[in-house]
Amino acid sequence: MRVQEEARRKAEEEEKRKKKAEEEKQRKEERDRKRKEQEECIKNMRKPNFVITKHSDGEKTGEENEQGEVQKSKEQLEAEKRSFLSQRIKPLPDLSGLDEEKLAEQAKELHKEIYRLMNEKYDIEEKFKRQQYDMIELAERARQMSKGKGRKGLSSAQVDESFDRLADKFAGAPPKIQLCSKYERHTDHRSYGQRLELFEELTQ
Repeated sequence: MRVQEEARRKAEEEEKRKKKAEEEKQRKEERDRKRKEQEECIKNMRKPNFVITKHSDGEKTGEENEQGEVQKSKEQLEAEKRSFLSQRIKPLPDLSGLDEEKLAEQAKELHKEIYRLMNEKYDIEEKFKRQQYDMIELAERARQMSKGKGRKGLSSAQVDESFDRLADKFAGAPPKIQLCSKYERHTDHRSYGQRLELFEELTQ
């Protein structure tokens, strides 16, 4: 009985050693693969990623320059994508063979990571909304200044470019339209007593 137990224990230890060596080998291969991808990405970034077509007189047209800038190799785009995803996405840990306590720890770590990503997403959305608000405010100020210089005529409908959750959820949703400018406000120059009298008359 004792001999069988000893043999079983040795077999389990040998299996654990083999499994650990296999995992270490896989991690090493993954590290080598990521390192090669990053080196390939850096090598491709050093190369020119556009093609310029010259005329016989050495001049280039705007259309050719525009086409040259967008001609990026598929291999380079794929390498950049893999490099970016390998930096942003963390591989899930191996949960096989873990007891209940270790699984609870892994669940807590995943919950913390999800919480961090949600906070990061919220911060990016808020930053986007603030930047869009600043851009709209500057455009409105420029329009008001140009209006003051004597420009007349009806202005076209303005599209509200702030973050729209409806458009983000439904791709075919039309953009938000500003029916009136929120910057054109009329200041009430009446005193508090005059406004109080007006409200009292309206409530009678």
